[in-house]
Amino acid sequence: MRRAFLLCSFVFAAIALSFAGDARREAATRHPRWLWVVDDFTDIGIAGAQVDISAGDQCWGQVEAGAVKWTAHYTTDAAGRVLTHGLPLKHSCRVTVNGAPLYVLSGGGTKTPSPRNLPSWIGLRNAYVATINVSSQPRDDRWASDDYWTTDDPTRFRSYIQNPDTAELISGVKITALPSGITTTSDGNGLFTLEIPATYRKGKFPSMATQTLVFSKPGYKTLEYRQLVLHPGIRPLEIFLPKGTGTLVRTNGTIHSGNPYYDEFAAYSGKAPEHPPAGRGEIISFEITPPISYDGTWISCDEGTSAVLKARNLTQATISWTPTGTEMAGHDEFLSMKKVDTSPGGDTWEAELPLVGSTNFVVTGIDRDGKTVRTMDIGNVGCE
Repeated sequence: MRRAFLLCSFVFAAIALSFAGDARREAATRHPRWLWVVDDFTDIGIAGAQVDISAGDQCWGQVEAGAVKWTAHYTTDAAGRVLTHGLPLKHSCRVTVNGAPLYVLSGGGTKTPSPRNLPSWIGLRNAYVATINVSSQPRDDRWASDDYWTTDDPTRFRSYIQNPDTAELISGVKITALPSGITTTSDGNGLFTLEIPATYRKGKFPSMATQTLVFSKPGYKTLEYRQLVLHPGIRPLEIFLPKGTGTLVRTNGTIHSGNPYYDEFAAYSGKAPEHPPAGRGEIISFEITPPISYDGTWISCDEGTSAVLKARNLTQATISWTPTGTEMAGHDEFLSMKKVDTSPGGDTWEAELPLVGSTNFVVTGIDRDGKTVRTMDIGNVGCE
């Protein structure tokens, strides 16, 4: 009898969970949400785009006019967005501007808040946004060569600034880059582009050529996005600015910004401290020297290359990486670094690198209190 009772209980629980899941999905489709059409190259919303929508998943590439029975039609505003009601979680779409079709490079699904062990202010909390990335051609090959060492192209940080609670776009936000001191302000659509000349990048290893962007507006928390690397070209960001007081700090943890799982986050009731408390471990710089070239996320170097770390208050430092390539075996590799110099400006740690083709190239240090500090992940490294 007890076994039968438990079996019935499990069945009823499964049915209840199924109905609950269906109810959540149905509620999600009824939830008002923004449909956002964005140019995949410029990262700017496309104003006046006509979007045809239907249930399904035929959103990739070019959808023929007769292939789908369109059930909803929208026109985007000046920011490339339109507020919808009843948008399917998965949907087919067709996008045109002045009658000319655009290619859909990604889209068809709705981004919803997901349970992650991350601060709520780095994404939308309660609002829903469905983004469709489009281009005038099937494959977007307009990106210029990412020649970090020689190009004179500036870095252009770009983003729409959103309220994480409402998804509204926030105008009049002041953005200040430090230490350059370059400033700009988000426009009426919440969009900003902040340009940093190539002179701030040239002659420096990527993880050493960085800026901190500070976002501020009365009535909103101050946001500091630290250690953003100065790559040439457009560097899209996702910026969310909640209302309130105090300071939020997001420290970029990779050569390329945007992956929240590598970043560090902190919140303060007032101003944020610029440096760790006295005695705490602190990373000053991390580089591979001498590099031959840097292209995208790949750093090429010759045999005899060294990893050089400058830091304060560390008792040990270990460099690690994950081998890549078909002929490489194993998982994470580790190599202890040796302290070769001590000075008031910071200690120098070095390790001669073996012949490696690797990703997730990072140094982890232990400070005098036993706490862990970590360098920026410099991506892919190949030494031959």
